[in-house]
Amino acid sequence: MSERGKLPAFSFLQQNAMSLHEPESLISRGLSAIQERKRSELALGSQDGRYRMARNVFDRQVCNIRKKGWTEEEREALFSAFRSLGRMAAEKYGKAYFPLAWFYNSGWRIVPAGEEEADGFSRLSDLGQSARYEQLAFDWCVRNKHNEDPELWFDLAACYLRGIAVEPDVEQSMHWLKKSAEYGHELAQNQLGRMYETGRGSERDDAQAAYWYGRAAEQGNPWALAELGAMHLKGRGVEQDYGQAVQRFRKAAERGNVAAQCFLAWLYRDGRGVERSVEKSAFWFRKAAEQGDELAQYFLGGLCEEHPELGMGGELAAFWYRKAAEQGHAGSQKQLGKMYRDGRGVARDDAQAVHWFRKSALQGNDWGQYYLGMMYHEGCGIGRDDALALYWLHKAAEQGLEPAREQLERFHARAREQAEMAPEASQAELFSPPARIRRFPLSRRVRANTKVRVAADVRRNRTGRRSVQLRHSAQRSASSRRGGNR
Repeated sequence: MSERGKLPAFSFLQQNAMSLHEPESLISRGLSAIQERKRSELALGSQDGRYRMARNVFDRQVCNIRKKGWTEEEREALFSAFRSLGRMAAEKYGKAYFPLAWFYNSGWRIVPAGEEEADGFSRLSDLGQSARYEQLAFDWCVRNKHNEDPELWFDLAACYLRGIAVEPDVEQSMHWLKKSAEYGHELAQNQLGRMYETGRGSERDDAQAAYWYGRAAEQGNPWALAELGAMHLKGRGVEQDYGQAVQRFRKAAERGNVAAQCFLAWLYRDGRGVERSVEKSAFWFRKAAEQGDELAQYFLGGLCEEHPELGMGGELAAFWYRKAAEQGHAGSQKQLGKMYRDGRGVARDDAQAVHWFRKSALQGNDWGQYYLGMMYHEGCGIGRDDALALYWLHKAAEQGLEPAREQLERFHARAREQAEMAPEASQAELFSPPARIRRFPLSRRVRANTKVRVAADVRRNRTGRRSVQLRHSAQRSASSRRGGNR
C-alpha cells in the first residue's frame, strides 16, 4: 500500500483522537468505559485488587459481628475471601496476614463439609494457624508502620488492643487508632468512638464518642450508624432524640446490621419515636433472628406467644426459643422448658423440661433455678429429691425471686410442724412391739453344723460353771478351818 493509501485511515484516527477531548462525545464515553473496565480487570488480576475484594468481604462481617447466620451466597463469599487471603499469604503478601489470622480464630461456620454437619458447613477454627498468622501480621505491621496506610495502622492498633502477638498496650492502640481515624479510615473512626464511649485508653468522653461515630456514619458504616442511634436514644454525647435514633437505626438495619434491627424492633414494640406496631416489631426481630442473633430469637419467640392473632402461635414460639436455647441463651432455655412442661407448642415432656430448666439454672437464671427446684420437689421428669429442690430454690431466692422465697417459707413451716410432732412419734415407738426378725432359709448341712456348735458351747459353759463352783466351795472350807484353829 502506498503512503497516500494510508492517509484516510490516519486522518480518521486523528479525528477520533481529537474527539476524546470533547466531554459529550459518544466515542469518548465508550472508550472511557472500555479503559475503565480494563483497569478494573487489571486491578482484579493484581494482588492489591484481589486483596481489596477479600478485605471488603471481611470488613462487612466484622462490622456486623453479631451476625451468625449466613445465606449460601454469603458463606461462599466469606469462604472465597478466606481462600484468597490464604493464597496471598503464601505469596508473602503482608496485608493478608491480619484478616487471615482472624478468619482462623473466628469459629465461623463457613467451611463446606458433609451433610452430617449443621447446614452442610463446619466451623473454621485453627488456633495454631491463627497464632502463626498473628505473629506474621504484627511483625509486618511494625516493619511497615511508617508507610501512609491507614488500614495497616488500624490492624496494628487492633494488635495492641487485643494483645495479638504482643502484650496489650491500650495507649499504643489509641495512638494508631487516632492516626488511622484522622486519615479517614471508617473502621478506625468507629473503634475510636467505642474507646471514648467505654473510657478505655482515655477518660470517658461521650461527646468525642458521638463525634467519631458520626464521622464513620457519614461514610455509611452500619456499625457506627447503630452506635450513633443508641447515643441519640439514651441522650449521651448528643441530645436525646427518638426521631434521630430511629433514622440512624433504620439506615443501619437496612444495611443488615443485627444490633440496629433489634433496636428498631424494640422501638416499634414500645412505640418510642414511631407508632407502635407489633407487626413491624416482629418483622425486624425476624430479620435479626434469621442472621442467628439469639437475643432477637428470644424476643421473637415472646412475640409469637403473646400475639397468636398474628398467625404466629406456640409452635413458632417454640421454634425460635429452641434456636436461641441451642446457642446457650438462658432465658430461652427457661422458656422452652416451660413449653415442654405445659405442652404448649410441643408435646408435653417433663424430662425435656427438666433438661432445659437445668441448662438455664446452671447459667444463673433465677426462674430456671426456681422451676428446676419445683420439678425436683414434685418429682416430675426426675426422681423426687427435696435436698436438691431446696438447693435450687435457695439459689433463686438469693437473687431476690419472690416465688422462690414463698416456696421456701412453706417448706420451713412444714419442717417446723414435723419437728413438733416428732416427740409424740418417738414415744409411740417405745411402746410398739419390735418388728419380727426375718429368718432366711438355711441348708440342712448348715443347720446340723450349727446344732453341733451350739451343743459344744453349752457343754463348755456347763463345765466352766461347775469348775468355778468347786473352786469357790474349796476356798470357803479352807477359810472355815483357819477360823477354828484360832
